[in-house]
Parts: sequence; structure tokens; C-alpha cells
Amino acid sequence: MKLVHIYTITGTIETVTGLHIGAGKDSIEIGGMDNPVIKHPHTGEPYIPGSSLKGKVRSLLEWALHKVDPDGQVWGFNKKTRIDNINNDEILRIFGTTHEDWSGGPTRVSVRDCHLTKACREMIHERGLPFTEEKTEVVIDRIQGKAAGNIGPRKTERVPGGMEFDLEIQFRVIDTGDGGELDMKCLNRLIEGLKLLEKDALGGSGSRGYGKVRFKNLAVDGKSIQEKFDSISAIDPQKPGEIVKAGAGVEG
Repeated sequence: MKLVHIYTITGTIETVTGLHIGAGKDSIEIGGMDNPVIKHPHTGEPYIPGSSLKGKVRSLLEWALHKVDPDGQVWGFNKKTRIDNINNDEILRIFGTTHEDWSGGPTRVSVRDCHLTKACREMIHERGLPFTEEKTEVVIDRIQGKAAGNIGPRKTERVPGGMEFDLEIQFRVIDTGDGGELDMKCLNRLIEGLKLLEKDALGGSGSRGYGKVRFKNLAVDGKSIQEKFDSISAIDPQKPGEIVKAGAGVEG
């Protein structure tokens, strides 16, 4: 088993609708924000945690590849679940596992926290705009057809649409006796997972319109894959598309 190459996926994540990735709250304030978003502790700027991005793409790929564990746990974390040919499992190779039968090597993907792009940050400062917005929501009384009287409006903080974040993902291709061939398929599968995310939602309240994002300027090792990415229309569970080829980089 040996490391063949570490690919770097870069690009921009643009929020199309308001994005809410929640932060913990230690105290309750009268008139304060009910659901704040996560922010950098020093700058106060919102960001997208790598763990949130990785977790959502993994979840979507588990559904797409028919890898949803019957008890609802993350695929590969229930040691009682038997997984045939476990070391070749795409989900486990990409995202990792603690399954006791696993001997397929380390987690292949590393997803960095996504911070505001320099251009977006400068635009906000120049225009004197806030980094976030407050969205007020109410519960409707089904009989009276108006806001329920005993439940006051709640405020949810969101990153507004039109904000841009830098994307950086590293992917390790390891030769496990196949020259890295299977990991190259996993890399392409990961890129398909990003497309699934575009069609779904990131963060909370996706069913209420939050969290629609768009990937722009996608590249692998500096070579654009945006056109190939935009052309992905469906996911074949049996075989990923070939956006990136071993050695030659991005397929022409």
C-alpha cells in the first residue's frame, strides 16, 4: 500500500438562498437571536465548516449508492452491519470508517473549512453590508389561519444569498495493489457528490428553502473541471463518471 498522489479540488461555493449552519448558544437573551450561525471566533465572519460539507456530501452519496444503514447510523459505523468486500467500498474509502473489518487504508478525503473569498469580504466592507441576515418565522394556527398566539415569532440568522466562500478539498490516491485505480473512481464519485449537494441543500431548514448553493470555478490540481461538472445529469450507482483520469488529470 503506497501513496500515489494527493489531488486538490478548488473552487467557490456561492450561496443561492439563505444558508444556516447553526452554532451552539450558551445563553438565552430576551429579544436575541434564537438560532445564530457559526462564525469565526476572531473575525466574527460566517464560514462553512469542512465537517458540515463533508457530512452532507457523504449522506447524499450514501442514499445515491444505496448505502443507508437500516438503523440510520452512518454507513460503516455499525460494527454489526456486514459489508461485503468492505475494503473496496467507495463510501468507506472516501470518508473513512471505524468498522472492525476495515483494512483498506486511511480516509482519502480532507475537507477544509470554507471562508469568505477575499473579493466577497472586500465588497461587504466597501458597501457597509452585514455578513448575515435575520429571518423571522412564525407558527400558523391551522384553524384561525394566522400566527399562533402562544408561540412568538422566532429569529433565525442566515448567510444571505450571493455570498462566496473558498472551497478546498484534498484527496489521497493510494495504491492498494491496483495502481490507485479504485481511488481514482472514488475521486470522481466525490465530485458527483458535490453535484448532488447542488441539487439538495446545505445546512439546516433545507425543506424551507434554505441552503441552496452553487459550485463555481471548480478545478482539480489547477485544471478546470467546471464544464464536466455542469454536465453531470445523473448518478450511476454501478460506476462513476470519468471527470478526472489518473496521471493525465482532467479528461478532455
